[in-house]
Amino acid sequence: MESSTPPASTPVSVSVPKLRPLPQHGALSPNGAATNGGAATGTLTAPAPVQASPRPGTRPGAARGRAPRAEARPAESRLGRVYSKADQAPRLRQLMGVCGWAAVLGGVGLVLGLRGFVGILVGDAPSWYEPSTVAAGLIGIGLTVGAFLTVHRVRAPWVLLSCASVTLITAMVFTSVAF
Repeated sequence: MESSTPPASTPVSVSVPKLRPLPQHGALSPNGAATNGGAATGTLTAPAPVQASPRPGTRPGAARGRAPRAEARPAESRLGRVYSKADQAPRLRQLMGVCGWAAVLGGVGLVLGLRGFVGILVGDAPSWYEPSTVAAGLIGIGLTVGAFLTVHRVRAPWVLLSCASVTLITAMVFTSVAF
């Protein structure tokens, strides 16, 4: 990757913070105020970095006969990306509903998990209980995560949370049968 320098006729400067030491503790600063030591900031003018052209020996836009642009467009706009409703932020009401439902699922799942944990520690659990409850819990967690990932959609989070509720009810049945 080669780097080129800007023409001498176009000065470019960028403000960069620079640290300079202050006098020692208890000394007076130039304006007469007492200082506690440390560093002060100032600015330093430096040339802006220049991006290399896509092909060595050419400048951007030269192949098409146009002048180079100040900023390159992002790759998405060059590909002609079409924005849809899925790219917009979700409605706050829907986001709050998904969060509330997921919180209820998590609370009930925590209670079931604690009951199952105590039953396993005591030794009353049948051999099928632990793997089936773990599988139901992992499926429910995966469906809840999927609901959060699809919160910008209209129906997908509600379908996924409904399926997660079914797996939680399944875990409840497992727990009631086992104990």
